[in-house]
Amino acid sequence: MEKRRKGLYVNVIEGVLMGFFMTLAILLIYAVVVHFVQINENITSLLIIIATLLSVVYGSVYASRKTGKKGWLNGLMVALIYFLIFYLVAIVAQSRDAMLTVKDLSRLGLCIFVGILAGMLGINID
Repeated sequence: MEKRRKGLYVNVIEGVLMGFFMTLAILLIYAVVVHFVQINENITSLLIIIATLLSVVYGSVYASRKTGKKGWLNGLMVALIYFLIFYLVAIVAQSRDAMLTVKDLSRLGLCIFVGILAGMLGINID
């Protein structure tokens, strides 16, 4: 019952891409809603965190199911790569310093925790 068809890294990159596609879909829906309704900035910040976590979960489960083993490692790698790319895009978009704040580190920790759990869950889903 070996599920491994591709290398671990290929599955992780595919998981990260699937996570970004999910983020894109969530943000497009949010953009349509914002066009018609005024939304508070606190809700926007919360939505970004939720979209990030849902995307990490989806990408981690996807990568783990494709690999078939070491779900925690798949989830960890998906979460780290996803967060790193998301953080770099945010730095470029906001033209801010590349310094990690406590808020950024807490988001990273949350992404890692959720990614590891989702990776372990992905191994056990049939």
